[in-house]
Amino acid sequence: METVNHNIYDQDDGQQLDALFRAYRSASPDPEPGPNFMPQLWQKIEARERGSAIFARLARSLVSVALALTLLMTIAVSLLRRQVSVPPETYVEVLAEDHESQNFDYFEPVHVEPAADQH
Repeated sequence: METVNHNIYDQDDGQQLDALFRAYRSASPDPEPGPNFMPQLWQKIEARERGSAIFARLARSLVSVALALTLLMTIAVSLLRRQVSVPPETYVEVLAEDHESQNFDYFEPVHVEPAADQH
């Protein structure tokens, strides 16, 4: 069996991690605290929030418009239903009656004699 010394790998990983942290710290130094630090920080935060606030206002406006249109369409449909008289029959029954009345125009009365009577 082969034994592996994990301490060597742990040291390499630890050194690489320390080097990464050092590079990060040098790339982004700590901000200098001064009299304008907090006001500048809040200005940055508010600038980011303004962009999302515009979209939030737009979304609320669109929802309000959609709600108003839905309400208007509901009222229009209910008013139109009151004006239109609905027959008591179903749609299928009305179509069947219409189909029967149309078929009578194309057929003539036919007299059929049984085959036994023709001799």
